[in-house]
Amino acid sequence: MGRYMTVVLKKLYIYDQWIDVLNKELADRFGANTSMKFNTWKYLQEQCDYINEHPEGKKQLPHWQRPITTQTLHENFFWYHVGNFSFKLSGDNTSDEARDAVAVCKWLIKTRCRYIDKSLSKNYGIGVVQQYLNDLFIEAGYDLEALWRI
Repeated sequence: MGRYMTVVLKKLYIYDQWIDVLNKELADRFGANTSMKFNTWKYLQEQCDYINEHPEGKKQLPHWQRPITTQTLHENFFWYHVGNFSFKLSGDNTSDEARDAVAVCKWLIKTRCRYIDKSLSKNYGIGVVQQYLNDLFIEAGYDLEALWRI
């Protein structure tokens, strides 16, 4: 299964408007690459629409009863939990994808982890993230000092 960086927001912050602002901040201020870092209900609905309606999406979860709902995704797949950021540190990632993990890590340092549930979050420390991702960034030609600067 591999090693995942999992960051879970405190319940107080698990609503779409707050998460949307956070995701924008991660991109604008901390250098995240993709539009969706922490899952929102809206994002899960987009995934459900794809799985239920798109020809390629219908091939996913072929033995599951349709329609697939946001609750189904949220309850059955940890990477689809609302208010979570999940990134496979030990996976075959691109440096662009890995920038999301760096951005979340930098945000955690800047905010002193005050918005997350530390008991549910795992492998989010800078040392762990650097251990898994720095070789990928070096290979892609990144300046590690500049990349990790907050």
